Amino acid sequence: MNRYLLVVTIALVVLVGGTAAATAQPTNETTAQGEGPPVDLPDPVPDFVTDLLQSISDFVSGVLSALGEAIQRIVPAAGDAPPSGA
Repeated sequence: MNRYLLVVTIALVVLVGGTAAATAQPTNETTAQGEGPPVDLPDPVPDFVTDLLQSISDFVSGVLSALGEAIQRIVPAAGDAPPSGA
């Protein structure tokens, strides 16, 4: 009985401790009143990302047979990459 009670107590402590550790932490990017969701949005992705995701979907569905070649055509070279959102 004592072993069962000990196991239940430890499990409860782990569950409660994990819940407290996983709660949302406030950030500096909140609204003017300090409440609500962050007001800053992430930067938009480059335009080629949409084409890249479509090619991956086509490959998974079987429409496209050579994913590597499609990605090489879509993704710009390292020096040619446009800035995010351009």
